[in-house]
Amino acid sequence: MANNFEMKNASAQNLTFKSTDSAGVHTPHYRIEAEAGENHIGAVGGHVANIAANYTRPADTTAYASGDLVANSTTAGSVVAMTFAAARVADKGFVIRHARVKKSTAGLTNAVFRLHLYKQSPVLSNGDNGVWLSDEKNYLGSIDVTMDRAFTNAALGIGVPQNGSDISGVPDAGTVNIYGLLEARGAYVPGNAEVFTVTLEIHQD
Repeated sequence: MANNFEMKNASAQNLTFKSTDSAGVHTPHYRIEAEAGENHIGAVGGHVANIAANYTRPADTTAYASGDLVANSTTAGSVVAMTFAAARVADKGFVIRHARVKKSTAGLTNAVFRLHLYKQSPVLSNGDNGVWLSDEKNYLGSIDVTMDRAFTNAALGIGVPQNGSDISGVPDAGTVNIYGLLEARGAYVPGNAEVFTVTLEIHQD
């Protein structure tokens, strides 16, 4: 009667079992092979990634009012939302914990912004410096960021999702991407062709 079992990890995906009875007689080895896929033996928790995207606003210094869209074009149909590879692989989930917003000028006056995130690239009513107005479909949530760190060549701020809850979800079937737009939340005077870079801290399944 077998009364002793030994398990060896033969490789990253193979497990070998050997049994020994009281007389020291070994039975044949049995091998279990895990199929390739997203079920990771021994994996606990998820993967943390910092995913960045950016766009360059128009070549002007026209001041924004609170509620205006900050984008790459003054024409609604030409606005390209920032694209973030939020999921590790297609059809897997994500949780967004923080957002870091950097701009290519150092001024901090009224540099307060709201990052809006979407499951699909949004349809907009206005372009840069018009009122932020998009369709609600596929809206995930928002993060407010106040830029409070000035450097010699840039300014930076860090924010967390509004209402005290993380932003989570799964991208559209077969994709890994979500999309982002910035809204000014103060009377901000921008730099000419100023570049905004957003980095999301994402916990990925």
